[in-house]
Amino acid sequence: MICAVSRSGSTYLCELLASTLALGNPNEYFNTAGRRRRMGPSYPADGFAQIDIIRTIGATSNGIYAVKVIGPQLARIASSIDPFRDLPNLSFVRIHRRDILGQAISLARARQTGRFITSDQQRGAPAYSHGQIRHAIQSIRQQEAIWDETMARLAAQPLVVAYEEILSDAQHVVDRIATHMGVAMPVPIDRTLITLSVQRDEQSVEWRERFLAEAGDEFRRLADR
Repeated sequence: MICAVSRSGSTYLCELLASTLALGNPNEYFNTAGRRRRMGPSYPADGFAQIDIIRTIGATSNGIYAVKVIGPQLARIASSIDPFRDLPNLSFVRIHRRDILGQAISLARARQTGRFITSDQQRGAPAYSHGQIRHAIQSIRQQEAIWDETMARLAAQPLVVAYEEILSDAQHVVDRIATHMGVAMPVPIDRTLITLSVQRDEQSVEWRERFLAEAGDEFRRLADR
């Protein structure tokens, strides 16, 4: 299970893992609306049907299955299934982003435009909003807290990887995950199967500088990337 937070690079990590053909095919299989947009309107809403999809479509030929979960999705599925019970032999990979301010800016932009990955159709031009960036910081912290509580409740020891590590040396991160899963090396990334790219641009830099200038010392430590 990829234990993710919004705008942490988790979708890119999922592509990297799937490209190896040995580390499952992770996707947000519990995100019914998102899967229907990308896989078609017949994607099931039933939690147990989604469990079946994770263990079939979400698996590679070596039997490794994978799913990506954003923290708040846990509450939405809790009334019907318990993924920690219904998915056997789970291992956890927790992905985070050291640059929380950059993450919040990315989230604020994506919420405005509807463009969460590069292939999404953009609904409109993003506009700077101090309040929306501040709200995105709060959302990220709340999502991290969900995973903190969940890992503590399960007494789990997740493998922790950072978005910045993936950008620096993606193969090393994939190798670490393979070792965590007990999958024999090598597990080379197939770059021909990677479709995503970094969305950060000069506008992101401008928003960062403006936000920090307006926020004063309150978020100054977030300037350390």
